[in-house]
Order: sequence, then structure tokens, then C-alpha cells
Amino acid sequence: MNLNMQEEEDSSKLLFEKWDISFVGIPLDDRGNVANSFIEINSEKVIEVKYDAYEMALMVDGKLALIDDLDEFFSFIEKKRILIESTTMSFAEMLLILKQTKQYDCDISILYLEPKSYSQIRTPLIIHRREFELSHETPGFFPIPGFIKSYSDDIVKRTIFIAGYESERIDRAIEANSIPSNNCALIFGVPAFQAGWEMNSFANNIAVIKEQRLISEPYFSSANNPGSTYDILEEVYKSLDQDEELFIAPLGPKPGGIATALFLVENEDVSVFYDHPNKTPTRSKEVNKWHLYDIKF
Repeated sequence: MNLNMQEEEDSSKLLFEKWDISFVGIPLDDRGNVANSFIEINSEKVIEVKYDAYEMALMVDGKLALIDDLDEFFSFIEKKRILIESTTMSFAEMLLILKQTKQYDCDISILYLEPKSYSQIRTPLIIHRREFELSHETPGFFPIPGFIKSYSDDIVKRTIFIAGYESERIDRAIEANSIPSNNCALIFGVPAFQAGWEMNSFANNIAVIKEQRLISEPYFSSANNPGSTYDILEEVYKSLDQDEELFIAPLGPKPGGIATALFLVENEDVSVFYDHPNKTPTRSKEVNKWHLYDIKF
């Protein structure tokens, strides 16, 4: 896989050709609205997608596409220039669309807009100063069909968490999936989107690291660079023993989710844990940097 990355202060400086089809999610904040306005101008066709974790089905412009039927459903994208707008998409939506774009030999770009700030919980307590209103409910760790393998007692699970601000999601993942904590590691976004933001992730995850006894050394990867996170995942993957399987939980910044999705599409024997959070409206404010990732499988 080849990954070409652009990072600019605004969209006018990005280098690209207009896309045949752009896939978008439902915008919830400034970033989503700005991204979708940009896409409307620069795409021949815009298609909204939404994944239903309970039904394990993908809604595509309001039409139900069952997971078993996706290959046939998406035949119209063959060899097209495709943009995936990851800012508005959930991880599951991005993963399923990315799999189809690879299968149909598309020219693929992924757009991501950084937030200028995140919405914090209003509280007078100093101990809560690093708590953010990013999601208000998680349906749970329902599998994404095609991306989790069955395992037996003979298989050792090596689990990598892409860490964000919401440490409770890591705690729930370990408890809900009976993940052996002595074989887990976290990837922190360092450097973060903005100087000092990495401390939010460190501070919020200290408790779960101690309580779950996560003894493995953490990894560090630039928060806005999917390539560096992909390299870490590849390093871990290549280090697996014969009786080990790799599980990845993308619970942090979206570029880490992009890296995870790319890695899963490239390595079919790797599995994913994902809790399908319902994102809080207005979870972030304004737009910072624009990122455009061009992918070639």
C-alpha cells in the first residue's frame, strides 16, 4: 500500500482532481458541515452512508445494503475516483466503504479535518478539567462482519488500542471481550493535533492502565499521520508468534482509525474491536488543518 499525505491550513491549498463519487457521513459539527460543503463542489455525486451496528447493515443514500450483498451493491464504483470523507463517518462506515473501493480497483482519497477545539464537560471540579463531551452512548462491541475472526483457547490475543480521551471505552473493551490485559498495548497520538493535547490522553488513561495492569510499553505515533500508526501496526503484526492473533481497537483520533481500516483491508487475518459510539452533536468547534490522504493498494 502507498499513502500520499497532504496537510494544509485550508482547502484551497490541497492538490486534487474532482472525484466521481464521494461517500460522506452525517455532519454533527463545524468540521462536518465545512467538509460536506467542500465535497458538494468537488464531486460529481455525493452519497451518504450510515452503519447500523444492531442490524449489521449499511444504509446507502437511504437504501438498505446488507453486508452479504455489499460486493454486488457497490459494483457501480468500479475504477471510479472515490473520496471517503472520514470526518463525518464512523469507523465502521469507513472500513466497509474502503474494503469495497479496494475490491473495485478505485482511485481512493480520504479527507479528514482536524478540530480547532473539543467540547469539554462543564464542571467546577478541577479533577474533571480534562473530560470531554465526545460521545454519549455506545451500543457495545458488536462485531463488524468480515473483520473479526473466531478464536479458540489455543490462540493468544495480542491487542492494540488506539488511545484517545475516553479511557472508559478501553476499560469496557477489556471487560466485555475478556481481553488478557498482560498482552495489550496502547498507541498514543504524539505529537497531538495541538501542543499539549497529548496530556489529555495521558491523564485520562492513567487510571485504566493501572487498574487493568497494562504492563506493555506504549507506542507513540503522530495523531494526524495514519502512515506512522500503520507502521506500528505492521511492526506488531510481524512480531506475532505462530499461536498469536492481532486485534486492534481504534478508540482514538480518526487518523488512527484510518490507519486501522487500511491495515485491516490489507491483512484479512487481523480482527477489530469497535464499540460504535453515538457521537455528541457539536462535539468540536471550528476547523484547524485539512488532511487529504491518497491511497494506492
